[in-house]
Amino acid sequence: MTGRDNNRIRNGLSLEEQKRAAKYLCEEVGFSKDVGMEILEVDSGYCKGRVLLEKRHMNPINTVHGGVFFALADTICGIAAASTGHGGPTVQGDMDYLRAVRGKEIVCTANVIKTGKTLTWVEGTISDDTGREVAKTKFIYYRLKESRHFGFESIEE
Repeated sequence: MTGRDNNRIRNGLSLEEQKRAAKYLCEEVGFSKDVGMEILEVDSGYCKGRVLLEKRHMNPINTVHGGVFFALADTICGIAAASTGHGGPTVQGDMDYLRAVRGKEIVCTANVIKTGKTLTWVEGTISDDTGREVAKTKFIYYRLKESRHFGFESIEE
């Protein structure tokens, strides 16, 4: 279920329409908009997004605040989970911070690694604007049934 399937239609919405909804909900609504997140790519089981860094994203020692890393990863990994029809709220999130960032952007790439009856597991990598890995992450999401999460319809099995 994590392969790319561009023709799947759920409850009358094509995958392309659901991708547009996810992009809108991330970039134009609520907390992710306040942080300045942007979706670069989304497909079934995959999402890539970024934050263009500003002074507001920095901590007192002028490196990117860890909360910005975590917020970006949780959102991008959550969209990857939702894009498979197995999305929902975060149950657990782990992040390994590998190095400080002072650059112009951070980019998170997320891939679904397993979907179960009630949980979805996603791994992510955050890189800086030079392409260096700066954090690794794993998230687990509770699968909401009969709902829409980040614009993606849940899949009943």
